[in-house]
Amino acid sequence: MMKKEKKSKQVYIDDGHTIYSMEQLVGPENYNKKEKNVGLTRKERWVAIKAAYRIYLPILFGVIICFSLAFLLMYFWLK
Repeated sequence: MMKKEKKSKQVYIDDGHTIYSMEQLVGPENYNKKEKNVGLTRKERWVAIKAAYRIYLPILFGVIICFSLAFLLMYFWLK
């Protein structure tokens, strides 16, 4: 029988080449720019903000109620 030769492991050497370009990612230099206009009018922006509140506030209240119930259950259980 013939034995199979072991494959030698490749040693990774960083040669500085880029696999994926990171140029399109937002960096800290872009956070304070005033050019964050997404093409909405003032009325459209307020409607979008109200819609976001309409979606996220019930979720927030649900989380607060669940934590309150858990706190009350622990309070009465450990009393």
